[in-house]
Amino acid sequence: MPEPLSANFRRPLLLLIAIALLVGSAAVWWWGDESSARFAAAAMGRVGLVLAALWLAWPSLRRPARWFPPAVAVIGVISLMVLAAQPRLIFAVVPAAGTLITITMLVRSFRGPPKR
Repeated sequence: MPEPLSANFRRPLLLLIAIALLVGSAAVWWWGDESSARFAAAAMGRVGLVLAALWLAWPSLRRPARWFPPAVAVIGVISLMVLAAQPRLIFAVVPAAGTLITITMLVRSFRGPPKR
């Protein structure tokens, strides 16, 4: 079984991905000719900004994330990235994320506290 990434590795990786998305967004914006290139550049820029904000908030996010099951953090980040890419999907993403979080919390409550 592979080892999970340590917290010391995750934050720099998040910054690297955010920078790559923002640089790629700028490159596509300047040199892309089609409207689909402009849409992709805008979406990459929004996702890059969300990931940069997560990088800034990483130290404060580590503690509250322990209160929830691990899937809740993943659902939240994926929801933020989808909304950053296409804000019109808010009416589909928010109920879907809420349903997934509720199911995750119910499953965790039936399983009991994690064993260490």
